[in-house]
Amino acid sequence: MILLVTLSSFMGISGMTRHSLYSGSLALLAALCLAPVAQAQDSRFIAQADPSELRPLAQDTSILNVQAGQKLMKEASEASGAKNYALAVKKLQEARQVFNQLSNFHQDLVGSFSGLDIRISNAQRTRALQAAQLRDEATYQLAIAHRANNQPELAVPLLVQVLRSQSPTRDMGKQAYAQLLEIGFVDLPYPSPKEGEPAPTVTIGPGAGVLSLAGGDQMMADAGNAVTAGNYSLAQTKLKEARQAFNQLSNFYQDLANVFSGIDTPIADSTRQKALKTAQNRDEATYQLALVHRAQNQPELAVPLLVQIVRSQQPTRDLGRKAYAQLVELGFADTPYPRTTQSASGR
Repeated sequence: MILLVTLSSFMGISGMTRHSLYSGSLALLAALCLAPVAQAQDSRFIAQADPSELRPLAQDTSILNVQAGQKLMKEASEASGAKNYALAVKKLQEARQVFNQLSNFHQDLVGSFSGLDIRISNAQRTRALQAAQLRDEATYQLAIAHRANNQPELAVPLLVQVLRSQSPTRDMGKQAYAQLLEIGFVDLPYPSPKEGEPAPTVTIGPGAGVLSLAGGDQMMADAGNAVTAGNYSLAQTKLKEARQAFNQLSNFYQDLANVFSGIDTPIADSTRQKALKTAQNRDEATYQLALVHRAQNQPELAVPLLVQIVRSQQPTRDLGRKAYAQLVELGFADTPYPRTTQSASGR
């Protein structure tokens, strides 16, 4: 009605134009009147739809459910049996991701319903634990696939993750530690022999390639040779790789020390010492990298590394003092350490 009244104000327009506008307005009015009817029909259709058809997670095509993850693990097992380790790794990585997501989502629901509905909270907690267990199984199998593919440096981080999640007292945790022992990443069996008991014969593996003390030491040696040859670019690359390897090693050994704390003291002490040793090697690689940056006239790259060393080593230790002396030479700090008696009395 409002539209027709408005159109009557255009009586001064030619007859043909008025006719066109009038016809178009009727069509627009009809469309506006019919639109709510069509929308209502769509709403009734949705309301009458079969609810089972609106649950994609219950269908075989869904990837975010336990059955999908188990299917991926089965396909990975078949690929490993055929020695197609690349495919096995791919399938296990996908399964691990599915189970990890499921565990996190269910755990989120536990937090949401905690204190509101204990039945839902407990049910979601159970599902979260089941998914986490399957995730750890996929992680363990992925580590085995990496070992079969002669990539122990990729297996070690996964095995440490399994141990951290499962603890050494459970079967999968024991299996993960046994794998680390076979690789040569650790050197004490679990459980470690008690005082006075003979130590069991253990065959230590060749190590985890680049992710080992020997691997890091080799990269440091390569960097030294590159510096001698004046190839500072190669020296930088090798020192960065060594620094990263030693840092990862230190973190992994510290994780193992925490895992075995209160469970097996000899293993906890041994891995803690390895963590300290690899941290020292990391700081030495960092110091050498700072010197290479200085040799290339890149003091702005050397300063952050030297500050990291002072923070890690403390100024009371030899490497910490050397790092601070470098900062003084660069002009970043202006007071030497330790201060002389004369300078100290002149304060």
